[in-house]
Amino acid sequence: MSQTVALSHPNPIARWRGTARLITVLLVWLAVTPMVHAQTDAYSIQVAVLDRSAEEQRSAYLVGMRSVLLSNSGDKTLLNRDDVRAGLRDADTYVESFKYDSPAPGTVISRDTPLTDAVRSSGKATQLMTIQFNRELINQLIRPGSATTEQPEPNAEFDPFANVRSALMWLIIEDGGNQVLASGAAAQNVMERAREIAGGAGVSLSFPAGDQQDTQAVSVEDIKTANTDAIVAAASRYAQPLVLAAHIRRTRTGSWEGVWLKSAVGQQDNKAFNSGGLDEALQQGIGWLSPQSLSSAPAQSGYQPSQQSNISSAEGLVWVSPLRSTKSYAQVIDFLSSLDSVTVAYPKEVLGGGMVFAILPRSALPSVTSAAIAQGWLRQAATPSSANESRFAAGISASFEYLR
Repeated sequence: MSQTVALSHPNPIARWRGTARLITVLLVWLAVTPMVHAQTDAYSIQVAVLDRSAEEQRSAYLVGMRSVLLSNSGDKTLLNRDDVRAGLRDADTYVESFKYDSPAPGTVISRDTPLTDAVRSSGKATQLMTIQFNRELINQLIRPGSATTEQPEPNAEFDPFANVRSALMWLIIEDGGNQVLASGAAAQNVMERAREIAGGAGVSLSFPAGDQQDTQAVSVEDIKTANTDAIVAAASRYAQPLVLAAHIRRTRTGSWEGVWLKSAVGQQDNKAFNSGGLDEALQQGIGWLSPQSLSSAPAQSGYQPSQQSNISSAEGLVWVSPLRSTKSYAQVIDFLSSLDSVTVAYPKEVLGGGMVFAILPRSALPSVTSAAIAQGWLRQAATPSSANESRFAAGISASFEYLR
């Protein structure tokens, strides 16, 4: 004969106390479990940053704004619009407020938390930057009516590869049986050269972090065989409007063969090139991405994996100090970019005493110096001793003092 035993609290007060203790335990557990979520509302977002520098702040604005735009529009092609790209270049004007939090050691960051390029490259994040974007400005930018560029005719075929301004590049270099995925710390000299070539055509080129998430999402074979689905899916975390993938290998005769794939908005194209050297192969493939003139990025000789090149003969380096705010940094980069002789301007290095900016082509340096004279907030000065801390110190050709 079996017995059924029912466990209950005959005393309702005791039952209430038991429930209260359970709720308390759950609240304590939630409080001590270190989990950081990426977004608190539709127009605010947390971005993992390497530090509190002006460059990281600007990078966080850009990364965060991309995510906010996509999540509020639901249109994956939104970032291809010229007016949206222009808005992203001025992401700081869409920010209402921001704050930093220093997560405790061991804090788990949610997988949907956006990361800056510096965090992807280093694998480290010391701060979480919560950014609140202006709801009205974001919605105004999302609305199709905000586009100021001329819209194509209804029957005209849309070309997603026209007017490319930024792209993510998956690049495999195969030489003597060794395969290298250009990412993170691998093949930095090749990545630097590819950025120079693209910069000469007005294209901002970025590379994957090469971390575990990347290697799990896409394999070397996926890139070699142009597996578009895998490549595009792996690139989605970087929120770039266009993806470029290439497998370049040296043949037994010493020449180079390159197979290239580009994909945007569900469309893709393939191309194969033969070349005498790696630099020529890069110029051919990136030139296919953007057919604009690449004459400002002169050819360099063969690829040497063991060497790291920090200073390029194609770019001019400018030192500016001190820069203590995002606004001052933005003013300098806008000034450099506004000059007709400057094709591309971008930050090269951030230090406590100042910043190194790079311009393409190098021949534009005299016009930068001349134009700076007319600026009331920028003054040419001798290169300070603080610039000696830069790993690019030997290549700095002009130095300015920021007066505001």
